[in-house]
Amino acid sequence: MASKNSSINNSSIDLELEAIRRFRCLVPFLDPECQVFRELNGSSTVLCLDFTACPQDLKMNQKEWQEVAELLLYASHYLGLANTLVFKIGDRVLGWMSLKQKKYFGEFFAGS
Repeated sequence: MASKNSSINNSSIDLELEAIRRFRCLVPFLDPECQVFRELNGSSTVLCLDFTACPQDLKMNQKEWQEVAELLLYASHYLGLANTLVFKIGDRVLGWMSLKQKKYFGEFFAGS
């Protein structure tokens, strides 16, 4: 139990921010400009990665992207953030990956 004088604030927002900070530590290859946040999707929570500020990070072949997305997904699962990732540019959903399917679904590689 944390003492009253502890600098740790255990509000749900602070805990979520700390989990996202730890997520970024586990995936240092993720551009700092990429926004990472959780949002509700129906009855579950998904981890969103918004590449609005760094769309160049999406320029890789399908095999490379599959490997990167899986690493992001496993890091998210390990920290208890979410079992599904949603990849976005602004409000536009580009694709998603779920731990259940371990498959990437999206439009990044149409025609690759």
